[in-house]
Amino acid sequence: MATPNQFRQLIFAAAFIAVSIPLQAQFLKKIQRDLYLKDSARIAQKKPLFLPFPVIGYAPETKFQYGIGAVYSFYLDKTSNITRPSSLYSYNMFTVESQIQLILQGSLWTKNNMWHMFVSGIYNDFPAYFYGIGAHTHEADKDLITAKRFSFLAGVERKLGKHFYAGGGLGLQSDEFTDQEKGGIFDTTAYVGKDGGKLAVIGYEGIYDSRDYENFTTKGTYVRLIGWTNFAYSDWNYTTITLDARQFIRINATQTLGFQAAYHTTQGRTIPFYAMSKLGGSSYLRGYYAWRYNDQNLVIGQAEYRYRPWAKKKDKGFISDTRIIFALFAGTGTVYPNKGFTFNDFFPSFGGGIRYMFDPLARLTLRLDMAVGNKRPGEDISKGLYISLNEAF
Repeated sequence: MATPNQFRQLIFAAAFIAVSIPLQAQFLKKIQRDLYLKDSARIAQKKPLFLPFPVIGYAPETKFQYGIGAVYSFYLDKTSNITRPSSLYSYNMFTVESQIQLILQGSLWTKNNMWHMFVSGIYNDFPAYFYGIGAHTHEADKDLITAKRFSFLAGVERKLGKHFYAGGGLGLQSDEFTDQEKGGIFDTTAYVGKDGGKLAVIGYEGIYDSRDYENFTTKGTYVRLIGWTNFAYSDWNYTTITLDARQFIRINATQTLGFQAAYHTTQGRTIPFYAMSKLGGSSYLRGYYAWRYNDQNLVIGQAEYRYRPWAKKKDKGFISDTRIIFALFAGTGTVYPNKGFTFNDFFPSFGGGIRYMFDPLARLTLRLDMAVGNKRPGEDISKGLYISLNEAF
């Protein structure tokens, strides 16, 4: 039985809870209202947004991963209603195994989208699983290698017509590989470029772009043909060409269908293994490890259904259900050598995910996708979990 002192404490606690709950509710409403007012004012005035975020993860080849990332969204021109937002993106990850990955990327748009400039700098000192070359690699051949890689690309695109752009770029790349498991497939096979190498490349491209938005597109067409050829400072001699075609259909204010078909080829006299086309990862056919299937040529096709159920509601600021998006996707694709294309080697991809549009002005999203792929005899089903900035396409 409670003592008088305990009884008084119980009455006091109940009274405190009864009073504090409404106060807490009012406090939370005030925070939400302030966030909404600040975000609404930012959108109306096209003010920049800076969003840092933690990087936390785990992978068998790296163990615990930690770090910090950030997105900075802004406008180079605020006078035109059609000028697209510019952005800077940084992703910095470290692991308990003393590995590191640093990424800095930028996309800049001038007034009326007359000029588009892009830049990408990536440094990796990171492990990767290597399975060999081709569409018939095996899990049993998985070999752990360390990839120490640096790449820098910068380019510019000029608007030539209503939807047409042409441009080019320059890039530098340095690669170094070390086998962590002596006696494995990487160590015992004479792959071109096993020790890495250096090269400088020049890029050239043509684009047709009628999308309503660069990020989280709801309607329009996008076709980009881009090539990169080494021209100096090179241990290799090859050219990569990519054709990326996308079509978006707006069903209504809350639903969109997106389609993508892509072709990537690497041709030349000396092609290192790491320059070959890679199927998988967070963009090209989700559900497959990016180093599992690679060869001289790649072709993929994928479709995605995006549903933003509360898009018609009034946005409540940074924390709002109007910014939640669901997605379902499916696709197929394969890699193959020259003169080795066959429909028998196409791989399936299925999955779904959720996105949060943290910046409706620039339509920037953070996405979480889960995908599954094929199942080879004697192996587990291929699958992947992806946390990324913006859409796969």
